[in-house]
Amino acid sequence: MSNYRKWYKWIFAIGLALVLSSALISQVAFAGTNADDPTPGSAEEIKMVDHSQFPSLKGPFESPQEVTQACLACHTDAANEIMHTTHWTWEYVNETTGQTLGKKTLINNFCIDINSNEPRCTSCHTGYGWKDDTYDFTVQENVDCLVCHDTTGTYKKFPTGAGLPVSEPTEFPAGSGTIWNPPDLANVAQNIGLTSRETCGSCHFYGGGGDEVKHGDLDSSLINPSFELDVHMSADGQNFTCTTCHMTSDHQIVGSRYSMDPKEWNGCESCHGEAPHKLSSLNQHTDKLACQTCHIPEYARGGIETKMSWDWSKAGELLDGKPVVRKDENGHVIYDGQKGEFTLEGNVIPEYVWFNGQVTYTLAGDKIDPTTMVKINEFQGDVNDPNAKIWPVKRFEAIQPFDSVNNILAIPHLFGKDDTAYWGNYDWDKAIAAGMEYSGLPYSGEYGFVKTEMYWPITHMVAPASEALMCHDCHTAEDGRIDFVALGYSVTDVARLTNFPPAITIGDLASPEYSPDTCVNCHTDEHSEWMQSSHGSMGVGCVSCHVLDGTGEHPTIPFTIEKEAETCGSCHIAEYNDYTHSKHGEIGIACSSCHNPHSQEIRIAEGNQTSCESCHKDKKAEVQHSTHLAAGLTCNDCHLNTEQNTGHTFVVMSDTCVKCHGETIHSTGIIAQANLLNVEQPATEVVEPMATPVEETVAKSNVGIVFSYWVILLGGIFAGVVIHWFSSTRRLEVTKEDEEK
Repeated sequence: MSNYRKWYKWIFAIGLALVLSSALISQVAFAGTNADDPTPGSAEEIKMVDHSQFPSLKGPFESPQEVTQACLACHTDAANEIMHTTHWTWEYVNETTGQTLGKKTLINNFCIDINSNEPRCTSCHTGYGWKDDTYDFTVQENVDCLVCHDTTGTYKKFPTGAGLPVSEPTEFPAGSGTIWNPPDLANVAQNIGLTSRETCGSCHFYGGGGDEVKHGDLDSSLINPSFELDVHMSADGQNFTCTTCHMTSDHQIVGSRYSMDPKEWNGCESCHGEAPHKLSSLNQHTDKLACQTCHIPEYARGGIETKMSWDWSKAGELLDGKPVVRKDENGHVIYDGQKGEFTLEGNVIPEYVWFNGQVTYTLAGDKIDPTTMVKINEFQGDVNDPNAKIWPVKRFEAIQPFDSVNNILAIPHLFGKDDTAYWGNYDWDKAIAAGMEYSGLPYSGEYGFVKTEMYWPITHMVAPASEALMCHDCHTAEDGRIDFVALGYSVTDVARLTNFPPAITIGDLASPEYSPDTCVNCHTDEHSEWMQSSHGSMGVGCVSCHVLDGTGEHPTIPFTIEKEAETCGSCHIAEYNDYTHSKHGEIGIACSSCHNPHSQEIRIAEGNQTSCESCHKDKKAEVQHSTHLAAGLTCNDCHLNTEQNTGHTFVVMSDTCVKCHGETIHSTGIIAQANLLNVEQPATEVVEPMATPVEETVAKSNVGIVFSYWVILLGGIFAGVVIHWFSSTRRLEVTKEDEEK
């Protein structure tokens, strides 16, 4: 009985200790991670300070300026920092070109100009109350803190409110039934956080008057994009926010469309380096191609079409005194009596131009030639510029008003309640006269309409590596993406660049010393095999794969193949990517170990059915009595039989078995319902993601939590031993007292 009590005490003490330990562990785990926490890296998580605890932010606030005053009580330098940014000044001086740029200065070919239209345009200004050219840019309480730091999603500037939210329920647009309600300023102020895709996008996604009007690669689909739409911003990818790339210091944000000088901002290379690919042949392209050229095959890919043209000359059609609106079959507005006629497109293939990071603009008052397409902006660089690369761009066309005597672009007064605003009187002459006077420009009294174009760099909506452009997308004489003639390449270079595979033996590119006809004098067998091969039929000559060793000439110095897999991979990119992730790639099995390089046939010897058996003799012995072998299957029927990649990983994929056993396999229905056979494989060329500060903090916290588990657990066991010892000792003392009595 005493032994039973002894073990019972042990079990009870240690069990109690474990229960206490588990409770403590749960508290530590709960403190470290919460199932209801927002996505790591989001503005909600990185509040850093709980602003709901500050009495000064509890309100009530009569105006948003009062919120700013409360913010500045702690963030004393913030307003001054903001006031030195282009987000505040809407002005940028390009020291290279000498031009003064920015929204406050530039004419564009969508909304045309801010001057005389401020209350409508400044709804995206990071300030309050910019109604006209008397706006005081030195008033700190007019800085809008909430537009960038809101995490509630309830704070919105009113479209015609000069940067202010509404103070009472307001219908907009008129007659639409859509009511804009005043935000709860105190609630927003108590729930501020870091910027997010939502806050940046509230202006940058809707520039030009609507979602995806202006940029082509920026729209609301990027708030929560799929991996296929943008590998950087997707939660399944890097989950970047805008400031991951556009980093900030004292509220200054790097990266500007007015100047993308690589000396100021290194862009993709800042993470991926100058040689981001495993294939040297691909890295050679980085000297002349921007990363975006291959990795953003189309823009406006998120299901929202972008505006591609705008014809102001057709504006003014009214019905019962109201502007006519027409939509296409998809519900897109293609005509608006206020603005004119539009065209929209989705999944647009970019145009390609040379770009060295500098842009020049046609400024207000600059003379134009109305007989030609007027370039609102022009990307600098050409084929001979060592700093220029081929960039993808959106080309936006418009027909807009100009002074037909002075030959300068017109600035019309569009928005306002006065009788000179075009959206009130639909009189171009009055609107142009008022706008030009406001802007300090001459107006002859005669106007016309001129064709203009404007370019926007495409740098968002980065596709997975598997969707990047391939060689044949550009290097072909028919339907190639890149117009090498327009880019300034010579006739010889164009012939070289538009042949894929690279064909030294075709047309003007043939040269006797490099021709297969020269090689045949010695290499008769190889030449014969090549003539019957797919390479031969496509004109891929000997020196497409073989290069001279050193500076000598054959036959004094023999031709060689260096880095054989890379040589083949220069054309067979998908196969090479799969190969590098295979066991063959890990140990350096060469392509020519399986493929005859001249005939491209599979090497088979010693009566084998496949080349696999030449090395994998043990596997060949294992399958001698298998049902698969009895059915006549070979290694290739399983290890190269998949739709999910090229097969050069040699791994049997989920669809391999189903191809034969689809009618009988027990999970056929489940697989079909889950659509597993069409799941796209992750990109094979992956750059390891950089840990964000939040991820590093979470990782460190997790390490601390695991460490805490063991400390608490061991402490609990120790406590159990002490409890047992104490109770046992106490029991002995009581027993001795009983015996004495």
